[in-house]
Amino acid sequence: MPLNRATLIRISTIDKCLQNHYRRWTLNDLIDACTDALAEFEGRSNPVSRRTFQNDLALMRSDRLGYNAPIVVRDNKYYEYEDPDYSITHLPLNEEGLDALNSALDILRQLQGFPQLASSIDIISKLNEQISRQTGTSVPAMDMEHVEGYVGAQFIGVIYDAVRKHQTLVIEYQSFKARQPQTLVVYPYLLKEYRNRWFLICEKSTNHSPQVNIFALDRMHSVGPDKEHPFRKCVDFDPEHFFDDTIGVTKQISDKARRVVIKVDRQQAPYVESKPFHKSQKVEQRFRDGSIQISLKVVINNELERLILGYGGHAEVIAPPEFRARIAESVKIAAGKYND
Repeated sequence: MPLNRATLIRISTIDKCLQNHYRRWTLNDLIDACTDALAEFEGRSNPVSRRTFQNDLALMRSDRLGYNAPIVVRDNKYYEYEDPDYSITHLPLNEEGLDALNSALDILRQLQGFPQLASSIDIISKLNEQISRQTGTSVPAMDMEHVEGYVGAQFIGVIYDAVRKHQTLVIEYQSFKARQPQTLVVYPYLLKEYRNRWFLICEKSTNHSPQVNIFALDRMHSVGPDKEHPFRKCVDFDPEHFFDDTIGVTKQISDKARRVVIKVDRQQAPYVESKPFHKSQKVEQRFRDGSIQISLKVVINNELERLILGYGGHAEVIAPPEFRARIAESVKIAAGKYND
């Protein structure tokens, strides 16, 4: 049985609550705790339904994962473990449970940089240790791309909380071009990851017109709350859809998506079809030699240019003309580096 990340977080939360004998837990209390735990990860509250919660309880009580959790209801109202020393982290798991947890843990290990998940990570770590003992190995079956020791990772938790709670921040930031860092007051709108780098999408307090500013976390020297400037929301910025038409993070509110046409040769066509440049990608034409012509509807930015240049001579921009000229100039400069 597949065990996804949300299910694992809910089950871990229920187990943690029922181990707390200083409080009596009603059904609504446990549902609220699961909702809060998921909100800490997702950044927005999606209430856990009563049906989902009952399914989680049934899973914990069953032998499907080897838990057989002795969850009882006292006074027809309060949930607790009949055995006060019981915990899902104390029991051996069956083979199906081990497989399900291993799959979920491989994903959750990548999230340990978020301090908001500290309590869940503690339970997950115990489960991971138990799995290692039972299987005799701690080698993961999945290796998700990430950067060890990423500079700026220590700011993720503070920024994440500020975005969720609409709190103004003061940051000390030094771009690659600047000789000295500068102190900025910003209104944080979104924390975004792109190719193993984290970016804060925000607005500077000194902006005189609606616009967004993009700051890489690895260029920040410090981040902290600012209590002097009340948070200001940008009505033109929709964090859920702002980047729908964008590859990467470079975009301004005034930027509009353009129709970009690219011809990809026979060698790379299968790869581009199996992993599209963008969700708007459409195959407009197939040629006899196996090459294809695709179209995208995206904002033209540096990330798009780098993506196309990464294909070298296998990709050719057909339209729009000014973007074709821009790519051609980059290719010309690159070729010049190799001329004797």
